[in-house]
Amino acid sequence: MNSEPNFLKIKTQTFKFTPSKPVMHEDVLNLPGGMKEGEYSLISNEDPKSTIIIDKLGSIIVHNISRQAVAKLVTQKFLLSIGMSDEGLKSETGEILGEFSLGKAVLLDLANERFNDVTLDERIGAIRIDAKRHECRIILFNNGKGIVLGQKSKRVIDMAISYWKNLLEEEGALA
Repeated sequence: MNSEPNFLKIKTQTFKFTPSKPVMHEDVLNLPGGMKEGEYSLISNEDPKSTIIIDKLGSIIVHNISRQAVAKLVTQKFLLSIGMSDEGLKSETGEILGEFSLGKAVLLDLANERFNDVTLDERIGAIRIDAKRHECRIILFNNGKGIVLGQKSKRVIDMAISYWKNLLEEEGALA
């Protein structure tokens, strides 16, 4: 395997927190900036910049944060602001949005011709890779920069990028 770094940067990850008692949508609406959209309530934070979404079951989804510890602090602050305890708070990690660079240009047409799991998206000028082995999707532009969607693990994303970089290199689709 090629050991050259792929410069992966996690842009955001969703985190779900379930308090011992469900959050009431009315509590969110009583906060400045709180709003209801269908079955969800949401509020935007400025410091750190994030969005809190309350789902129909009263769980808290934190979006636009890349570290779980920070997402937990945002959640604890939110719970305190509505007079709820964070005792018994359970957490789950959601999907990551990561960006990376292969450090080489990609020959999009060649990659599209050589792989069944690759489709050329002319609308955005990129290839879309259905990385089934790593349970994610990769969008890769001709300049070698890309994004990864649909995976919860940074390590698996690293493996997917390395795997596809090696395949593209073997087929002569990297320049």
